[in-house]
Amino acid sequence: MMRDLDLFEAIARRRRAVRAFLPQCVDRALIERLVAAATTTPSSCNTQPWTLHITSGMALDRLRVALIDAVSSGVPPEYEVEAAGRYEGQFRERQIDAAVRLFETQGVDRNDKAARAASMLHNFAFFGAPHAAFLFMPPDGGLREAADCSKFAQTFMLALAAAGLGSCPQASLSGYPSIIRAALRLDNEPGKLLLGMSFGYPDDEDPTALARPPRATTQDVVCFHSD
Repeated sequence: MMRDLDLFEAIARRRRAVRAFLPQCVDRALIERLVAAATTTPSSCNTQPWTLHITSGMALDRLRVALIDAVSSGVPPEYEVEAAGRYEGQFRERQIDAAVRLFETQGVDRNDKAARAASMLHNFAFFGAPHAAFLFMPPDGGLREAADCSKFAQTFMLALAAAGLGSCPQASLSGYPSIIRAALRLDNEPGKLLLGMSFGYPDDEDPTALARPPRATTQDVVCFHSD
C-alpha cells in the first residue's frame, strides 16, 4: 500500500498548470478512459452534478478565434458562476508571486502592460493545446455543487498527469459562456459554466515550464486537534 502512496504522491507533484502544449492530439479512447476515472469522484448524495464538454479540431479553432477577437475587442466577461473576489493577505502574496514567476519565464517586465496583455491572451488561445474541456454545474447549483465539480476537475487533472498529459484549469474561460456556447453549438446545455481547461501533451521545452510557484507547507494548511 505504501507503494501506492508513493505513486500517488509522484503523480500529485507532477501535476502542474501547463501553459504550453505540443500540437499532438490525445487518442479519443484514452480521453474517455481518463473521464471514466474522474467519474469516481465523490459528490453530495452521489448527485454527480457535473457535465463535461470536450472540444478539439475545427471546433476548438473556431472557438479560439472567437475568444481572442472578443477579448482583444474589450468585451467584458460575464460569469454564470460568481467570479473570485480580490485576494488579501497571504493569498494575495501567493497570487502575485505566481504571476511574477510566470512573467519572468516569458521575459515580460511586470510594468510592460502590452506584454502582460499579450501574455494574458494566451489563455484564450488555450496555450496551443489540441483539446479544451468545459465543466458545467446544474443551473440551480450553488457552492456545494461547485465544490463537487471542482473535485471532479481535480480527479480528471490527476488522471491526465498519470497518463503523461498536462492540463491548465482556467477560470478566465468561464467569463465568456455565450461565446463558448455559440462556437460549440451548446444551445441545449442548461448548466452554468464553472471553468474551462486546456489539456494535451505538455511542451516541457517551453520556458513557462520553469514557472513552479512554491506550495504551502503542511504546517501552513492543517491544524491537528486531539485534546
